[in-house]
Amino acid sequence: MSAAAAVRPRPAERLLLVLVTDRPALVDAARIALRDLTDGSSRVARTDVTRSVPQSPDEPGYRLAVDRARRYLDQVLPAAELRLCVLDSVADLAKLRADGTGRSLLALLVIDHAEHRRPPIGGDDLDRRLRTAAADLDVVEFRPSPGTVHRYVEADDQVAFAAGLCTIRWPPTRPWVVAADLVCSFTDALQLAGFSRFHGTPPTGFLVEALAGFLTRRAGAGWGLHSYTGSVVSPVIDTLERYAARHGNPVVPGPSEHSLACSALARWQLGGHSFLIVVTSGMSDEFRGTLANLRSARARGFILCAESRAAQWHPFQGTVHATEDARAVLAARGLQVAYLDDPATVEAAVDRAIAAYERDEGPVVLLVSREVLETPGPATARPTSVARPAPAVVAGDIDELVRVVNQGPARILCQAGPLSPTARELLLTLARRAGLALADSLTHPGTVSRYVDGVPVPEYLGTLSLYGHSARVYDFLHSDGRLRPPAEQALIFLNTRIAEIDTPYSPLLLRRSRPIQVYERAEDRAPFIAAGLRGRAEEVLRIVLDRLDVPDDLLARRRAAIDAGRGHAADVIGAIPVRPMSPNYFFRQLGGVLEHLIEDLGYRYTGVFDVGRAGLSAVCNLPRTGPGFSGWYGRALMGDALQALPGVLCHRPDNVLAVVGDGAAALVPDIVPTLVRQIVVDGHALRGNVSLFRCVNGAHSVIRTYREGLQPAGVSGQTGVLSLLDGDWVRRIGGQTVRHRVVLDVADAALADRLTTPGVIDLYSVLLGHNNEGDGLSRLAALSWQRPALAGARPAGHSTKDSG
Repeated sequence: MSAAAAVRPRPAERLLLVLVTDRPALVDAARIALRDLTDGSSRVARTDVTRSVPQSPDEPGYRLAVDRARRYLDQVLPAAELRLCVLDSVADLAKLRADGTGRSLLALLVIDHAEHRRPPIGGDDLDRRLRTAAADLDVVEFRPSPGTVHRYVEADDQVAFAAGLCTIRWPPTRPWVVAADLVCSFTDALQLAGFSRFHGTPPTGFLVEALAGFLTRRAGAGWGLHSYTGSVVSPVIDTLERYAARHGNPVVPGPSEHSLACSALARWQLGGHSFLIVVTSGMSDEFRGTLANLRSARARGFILCAESRAAQWHPFQGTVHATEDARAVLAARGLQVAYLDDPATVEAAVDRAIAAYERDEGPVVLLVSREVLETPGPATARPTSVARPAPAVVAGDIDELVRVVNQGPARILCQAGPLSPTARELLLTLARRAGLALADSLTHPGTVSRYVDGVPVPEYLGTLSLYGHSARVYDFLHSDGRLRPPAEQALIFLNTRIAEIDTPYSPLLLRRSRPIQVYERAEDRAPFIAAGLRGRAEEVLRIVLDRLDVPDDLLARRRAAIDAGRGHAADVIGAIPVRPMSPNYFFRQLGGVLEHLIEDLGYRYTGVFDVGRAGLSAVCNLPRTGPGFSGWYGRALMGDALQALPGVLCHRPDNVLAVVGDGAAALVPDIVPTLVRQIVVDGHALRGNVSLFRCVNGAHSVIRTYREGLQPAGVSGQTGVLSLLDGDWVRRIGGQTVRHRVVLDVADAALADRLTTPGVIDLYSVLLGHNNEGDGLSRLAALSWQRPALAGARPAGHSTKDSG
C-alpha cells in the first residue's frame, strides 16, 4: 500500500475552502486554485461567485505545486466536491451548515480582512472565536489549528511570535504566490486530516493530576506552573495549563529551563509560593546551580523531568541508562530525587513524592518516563499529606536572648534573614522599643529596610555581608578599625545560617564576638555561636516582646549609638560627577531620586539585584521599601536575578527595579521578550513600572578589583566584557510600551518621572567607569582615605586578617 493511501481521509462529500476577506484578489486566487485541482478529474469545484475564473499563472513554481497536489489527490481523494465559501466576517462561520446531502469538512479557513490584519501580539480574541465557531458548526467538521487556519496580517519585521491557532501570512509581493500557497495549504490540510485520524488526544496521566491536585489543596491558587516545552512533556504542559486556567494559578514563562528555576526561587523567597516545574528529557542539566539554591532555600515544589526507560540503549537525551545516571548528580546536590519508569507503581510513587515534599528539604525531582506520564489512575485516588511539626523554642537559650535584650550592652545589631510579614512587624516593634540596630544582608536584601510604608525606620543601618558591607554598619560595629568586644556590643542573627556570604568576619572572629543565633532547623545552627535557640522567628519575637523590660537609660544609650553615624557619605568619589560616572556617584544619585519618590510620592518597589559590582552598589546605596530578590543567594550565579524577573513580576502590586551588570547580562538570554509575552500574551497585567538598569563598564568588576588589589597592573582580557549599545528608543509591542534610555548622567535621565510611569518596561544602559573604591566592596574599604575618618589606617602591606 502506498504512503498516500495509508493516510486516506475519510470520505467527505464536501470539502470547504472558506475565505473571510474583503479582497477580491484572494477570491480569484482561490477560484483558480480549486479549478486547477479539479479540472479533468472526478472532483468538482463549486462556488457562488458567478464571474469567470481568471487564467492560471504561467509560473514554474505554481505549475509544480498543482502537479504534485493533483498527484496526491488523485490517489487519496479521487472524487469529492471542493466548495469555495466567501464570508464577510468570522462571525459568519455560523452560517455554514450541511444542506442535508452529506457531511462537510472545513479543510482550510483563510482570513484576509481589515478586522484581523493587525499582527496578533496580545489583545486578540480570534482563537476564542474560532473555537466557539467550531463547537457551534455541529455537522460541519472544523478543527481550528495552524494547519487549517491561515491569517494574512500586515508585514512586521520587528516582532515574531507564533502561539495561536493561525498560521501567519504576509501579503505576497507577487500575485501568483497567493494561488500557489492556497494549492499547497489546501492539500496540506487534507493530508493533515488524514494523519489526525490515527492519533487521539494523549491521555492525561494520574501522576500529573495528583501532583497538581495536591499542590492546590496545600497552596490554593498560589502555586505556580513553570514549564519549557519538549516533545514528551508537551501534552503534560497542555493539561497543566488548562488546570492552571481553571484554578487561577499563575503560569510563569521563561526563556530557558534555568530561568524557570530562578523564577521559582524568587516567588518562593518573596511570597512563599510553591511550584511545579516541567521540562523535557535531559534538561535537568540546564537548571545550573540554581537547583542547589532551591534546595538551600528549602523551596517547596516538584521538578518533573521527562526521562527515558532505564532499559533503552543510549536513548536520545536520556540521563539514566547503561553508562550514565543523573540521579547521582542530583543526589550529590542534596536534592530529593525519584526515578519513575514503572506504570504499575505510579500510585505508590505519588505517595512517596508527596512524603518527600512534606519533609521540607527543598524541591522533589521526579525523572519520569513517557509511559508513567500517560498512565491513568483511579478517579478516587487522593494523595495524602503529613503536616510537619513546628520546631519548639529551647527555653534555656530564650532566657539568654531576653537577658541580652533587656540588660545587655549599649550596642546590639540584629541581622535578619527571610521573615514573614508578621515576623517583620514584630522585629520592627522590638527594635523600636529595645533600641536594636537592624541590618539586612546581600543574600536577603530588604528583609528589614530603610522605609516601611513610606516612613523611615531609624533603627535600620544598612547591609552586613562579606561584600556589600555598608559604611554605617561598619562604623556601628567597629572602633579604630577593630570590631568592638562583646562587653560593648552584641550580635543577633535572626533566621539566618550565618553563612560566609552574610558576614565579613571569619569563624574565629565570630566566635570571639559571642553571637546569638535564632534558627529553625537543627542543621542550621552555626558552630561558632555563644547561644542559640531553635524556633520560628515569629514565636521567638513574641516571647521576647512579652518579657521586654529595657531601662530608659540603656535605651537612650542604644539610640545614641544608632544615631551616631547618620548623615555622612562614605566616600569622596560618590560626590564627583566624573564621566563616565563612577558606580559610587550613579547609585548615590539614584538613591536620592528614590528617597524623594518614597517620602513624597509613596513610591514602593521590589528590588532585584544581580551578581556583580552593580548589584553590590545598588544594595548598599539604594533605599529599599521591602524584601527584594538577590542573585547573590546560594551559589551567587551571575544572571539568576535577571532570569528571575518573570517570577518577580508575576502578580506584584508594586514597581520592580532591577540592577544587573553587563557581565551578568551577557551570560543569559535576553529577558525582555519573555516579560512582554508574560504581560501581553499571557495576560499578567503590568500595574506598576518595571525598570531594568544594565550597568555597562566593559568589565567583570568584582574580579577585576580583586586582581588589582593583588597586582595593580593585573588587567587582561579575562575580565573584559564587550557590550554593544543601542541609542534611545520606544517601541509598542502588542499594546505594551518598552523604552530604552542611555544614561550618561542621572540629572539628564528624568528618572523620577520614568520610575513612576505605570504599565511601562523601562530599560536603561548606564555607562559607568571602573573603580575599586567604596560601596563596602570589602572591609578594607573602611581603611580608605576617602572615609570621613581614618579608621585604623595601617601601613601598606599590613595584614588585616581577623583584625576587624
